[in-house]
Amino acid sequence: MDFLNSTISEIDRENKFCIILGDFNLDFLKLDSHPDTDNFLNTLGSFNFQPHILQPTRITDHSQTLIDNIFFNSLEHLILSGNIIYDLTDHLSNFLIIKKFTSLPNKVKIYKRDYSNFDESALIQDIHSVD
Repeated sequence: MDFLNSTISEIDRENKFCIILGDFNLDFLKLDSHPDTDNFLNTLGSFNFQPHILQPTRITDHSQTLIDNIFFNSLEHLILSGNIIYDLTDHLSNFLIIKKFTSLPNKVKIYKRDYSNFDESALIQDIHSVD
């Protein structure tokens, strides 16, 4: 939490847009009963990071949790977000679409994964090679 706080403090001080996403393993549906989750959300919220995934992201026969999320620190952009309902893993995929990102500088380095040449058999072979 200390590292997160110092990092987002710097982002806020420099007035930068930032998206934080991932599998946080904190159930955002259980705020009142879990102090670590409450602390995490309060820290992000204090720097205007808003959660954009509001429905459960891991659903089993006996439970539902919201442990995957996308946080964005801008209130000025038009956002569309949600879960993709597809039975690929036990977690639902999340998406965030930013309608207009006019404040983005011209030379921004954006990191992404390109799955256009995805080879399922190579992935399975890589997984089998792990001890």
